[in-house]
Amino acid sequence: MPHLAIVIGAVGSIESLEGTLVSILENRPADCEILVALNQPYDDPYDLRGEVRLVEAPRRSRFVDCLNRAIAATRSPFIHLLATGCAVSDGWTEPALARFGDRRVASVAPVVVDGANAGQILAAGLAYYKSGRRVLVAHGEAEPPAEMPSTTRGPCWFAGFYRKAALEMIGGLSKELGLAQADADVARALAIAGWTSVLEPQSRVVADAPLEPSESAFRRALYEERLFWRNLPAARRLPAVATHAGLLAVETIRNFPRLAMLQSIAGRALACAQIGSYVRRHTILRQWAQHRGTAGHRESTRIDCQHPVPSSSASNRAARKR
Repeated sequence: MPHLAIVIGAVGSIESLEGTLVSILENRPADCEILVALNQPYDDPYDLRGEVRLVEAPRRSRFVDCLNRAIAATRSPFIHLLATGCAVSDGWTEPALARFGDRRVASVAPVVVDGANAGQILAAGLAYYKSGRRVLVAHGEAEPPAEMPSTTRGPCWFAGFYRKAALEMIGGLSKELGLAQADADVARALAIAGWTSVLEPQSRVVADAPLEPSESAFRRALYEERLFWRNLPAARRLPAVATHAGLLAVETIRNFPRLAMLQSIAGRALACAQIGSYVRRHTILRQWAQHRGTAGHRESTRIDCQHPVPSSSASNRAARKR
């Protein structure tokens, strides 16, 4: 069985897929498998199917769905998510994989540098604040932090290493969010469940193009609002809501009087109306928080399809068995 699965997300980025594949094939570590998540036809002009597994989702499937499908198809205990437009060098996986020697570590963030300006960092993981704000750590800086700051939650969707068992436990990337929110959502869930995330400065990825997805104002607002309510802290909720309201006020003023303002308001209003899904989410988070420290021994959950919310009685029975 391979030790590492490299999953390349090629949804909507077929043009830059070949460059990323060449980089990986030239520098891939021994005992690894390479999968490409697709939602559109790919002619495979270089006949790579013998070295690369193409995981095809229905045409126009959302990126999150495609990645979940590819992750579920992996056979390795560790997974490296990488977006097209990224390039790697020899030995880039070794420092990151070594960090999984600590069984509490669920994810490792490499340092992503700008291909057009090697001295500038694009991301050294992501930070998520209780107000609902997600930011890229060390973006635009020359050096990454010596260690992961307390506000940093995990790797970014376009370059990150994960323990597959941890991803399975939380059900993978949420289909209710976009890519630029799903990574923070995963990081938050893993932290609540008792896992940790670390930054590995010796593992570096080069990006030749902007990696954050382009979304309409409506979809970005919808996904950001869902991210906030899905992860509203159990304690000090009122201060979090107040700070979040302040961010929304700034956003509205910034977009006034453009069409984007109305689109953002509509997206956030729709997200606020979906309260039932947030109640189910918080039920699961409470169950995970009650069993912190046993994350690595929990039952796996399918991540390429919808799965039921565990009941309290089922959770209690599982706890008694453990």
